[in-house]
Amino acid sequence: MAASDAIRALTDLEPCLKWPNDLLLKNRKVAGILVETLTRPKQPPLALLGLGLNLLQELSDFPQELRKSAISLRQASGRRIPRIQALAAFLTYLDQRLHQAPGDILADWRAGFTPMGRNLTVRVGGENLCGIAESIDASGHLHLRLPNGEIRVLASGETNFPA
Repeated sequence: MAASDAIRALTDLEPCLKWPNDLLLKNRKVAGILVETLTRPKQPPLALLGLGLNLLQELSDFPQELRKSAISLRQASGRRIPRIQALAAFLTYLDQRLHQAPGDILADWRAGFTPMGRNLTVRVGGENLCGIAESIDASGHLHLRLPNGEIRVLASGETNFPA
């Protein structure tokens, strides 16, 4: 959410959330979060979090296969946003979000998830699940209503979204 807040403040554009971990502008991926977990003997597990933000790229900077699905803040806004300015905005909004109640953050996340109530295809492993995006629960799991009425609760997957 902090990355979404920063993008909004830097560009006046409204990012869409792509479950489970991407941000879109103009129906193209502008940012994504990666989490790597490490288990250690006799110590608590670690989670390493990374945020990738397409900031200064032009169309020709992306590989051909990504040119229709990726975008940078520079392309979307028409302005060159310095890295330090983008980092400062992200850290400011991250600090604000860290002081918010988890329920408020989740409510904002749900509000930014545009496919809610719409058809969505999610690839989980080698299986494609098609259904209606019903909800996002408090753990961030997607509840997908399949055509037979069954609700599948998904912790991860790759969605076909953009809108």
